[in-house]
Amino acid sequence: MPALTIALTDVDTEAKLPLGFEVTQEFGPDKGLRTWVYVFNDEASTAFAQGTVVIRDAATETSDGIVATTSAPANRVLGVAQHAIPAGSYGFILRRGVGEVLAGTETIDANEGVYVSATDAGTGMEAGAAVTAAASAITEAHLAGPFATALDDAAKDALATCVIDCRG
Repeated sequence: MPALTIALTDVDTEAKLPLGFEVTQEFGPDKGLRTWVYVFNDEASTAFAQGTVVIRDAATETSDGIVATTSAPANRVLGVAQHAIPAGSYGFILRRGVGEVLAGTETIDANEGVYVSATDAGTGMEAGAAVTAAASAITEAHLAGPFATALDDAAKDALATCVIDCRG
């Protein structure tokens, strides 16, 4: 296994580590561990901004990520960007641990599960909105469950601190 030779915030247009490379670090006193995964932003022109939910590109088995499509299932979420990663660039996103998730139109509420937004690509929504959406048509996204649990509230386009747990 290669050693970590770059900072977790480094971004580059050339791969510096193998895709899917994971790093686990101590987050801080009494805050537990955080696991980061090295990905490629496979978007043609869209950067991952802080809080962007990133899913595995369906066209590949590698850790090529794209901005989460609306109502993507949690089992496809690779992680959440904690800093900007331009399109066509490589960098780390948060896979597990405490981090920030960008809220979509449906908002994020403390102490609720966070699902991929049903209306705003690359954002999260609170569980109540997911239940409402499921009442009209159950989708794979609802059955797969949440990818995080919110620790605080966030309105549309704001960041919510969440415990992230991605398996995609």
